Amino acid sequence: LFRAHLPKTLADLSFHHVHERVPAQYIKNAISSCLASKLVYKEGTKFISVQNPKKLAQIALKYIQKEKEIAILLESIENSTDLQPEDKQQITELLRAGGARTALQ
Repeated sequence: LFRAHLPKTLADLSFHHVHERVPAQYIKNAISSCLASKLVYKEGTKFISVQNPKKLAQIALKYIQKEKEIAILLESIENSTDLQPEDKQQITELLRAGGARTALQ
């Protein structure tokens, strides 16, 4: 998540040195900012406002985990030879439409 916060060229050239050269608090702040922006952009402010503030950080981390799980599922479906093309498309659309938010339930 932090890598996405950096300019592409900087990330490509020296991401592996970030922890050596960037203060830990800056990294934490950048990750928090990226995560908050991602949640608001993808789910909207209403989604955030109805969450328990004490559990929001936990929800945000679980959201990222569910996004990764869905990406793995999507890749499996796309690479599957057992499904008909129409079924692949329908399953893929459902996963993308539901997204991480649905997986949180």
